[in-house]
Amino acid sequence: MQENLTDGQIDWNDRATMQYLFRRFYLPLRSFAYQHVKDDSITDDFVQNAFLNLWERRMNFNAVLAVKSFLYLNVRNACLNYLKREQVRVCHEGHVIRMLTEEDCADIALEEEVNRLVYDAVAALPEQSRRVVLLTMEGVPNPEIAERLNISMNTVKTLKMRAYRMLRERLKGIQWILLLPFFMK
Repeated sequence: MQENLTDGQIDWNDRATMQYLFRRFYLPLRSFAYQHVKDDSITDDFVQNAFLNLWERRMNFNAVLAVKSFLYLNVRNACLNYLKREQVRVCHEGHVIRMLTEEDCADIALEEEVNRLVYDAVAALPEQSRRVVLLTMEGVPNPEIAERLNISMNTVKTLKMRAYRMLRERLKGIQWILLLPFFMK
């Protein structure tokens, strides 16, 4: 039985070998990982992965001392990689928080509200006028709008003029909203 092993040879054909190694090293490895990571579930994952890696590479090891070194290095590297990722995550999280100050959030919310009001007003236009305005908002020039909608240039201009008049009427109440960011600073 492997219980009598100290630093001797390992017989991987003996089914009790892995059980022995697990019982001998699981708790010390877990304690080692916890000193660095301070999270039980993460340390459990690291130790279990170390044993899985050992199992996959078991034929490379013939002594308990080599197995012990492998397991500790595996857990140490997992802890270091985790801590590096956490450091990057915290750094980026702080950067995002600094970017999204209350002012920024208010500006974004205001912009979204204005966009919603404009698109609601455009959606309420008659179909042909709405299509002309949406194509104009996409940056399509009048000749191409006329071609796409199979209408004359004069009709495009007339539809735009009427649509803009309707939009000005529907959106006249939000003009003060557009100036709000200038007064809030």
